[in-house]
Amino acid sequence: MESQPPQTPAKGDQYEHDDGSVEVVFESSDGRVLTVREYPTVPAFAQAVDDAAYRGTHHGIADLPDISVFENWRL
Repeated sequence: MESQPPQTPAKGDQYEHDDGSVEVVFESSDGRVLTVREYPTVPAFAQAVDDAAYRGTHHGIADLPDISVFENWRL
């Protein structure tokens, strides 16, 4: 059953895209929205970022704990 998205995104709001990727709101403030998105496959990710400009490594994210810390968040 689908539900209507909130008018203002909030931490924890979860969206499933047609390509099978899942996006979760991490933070929403000052009109900006930070999300985390999981793609079902590497090719799906590659296709999604094909027209994006690569900007190198974001060290604030790269320095976060290993994914094993978040193992229980997956669907």
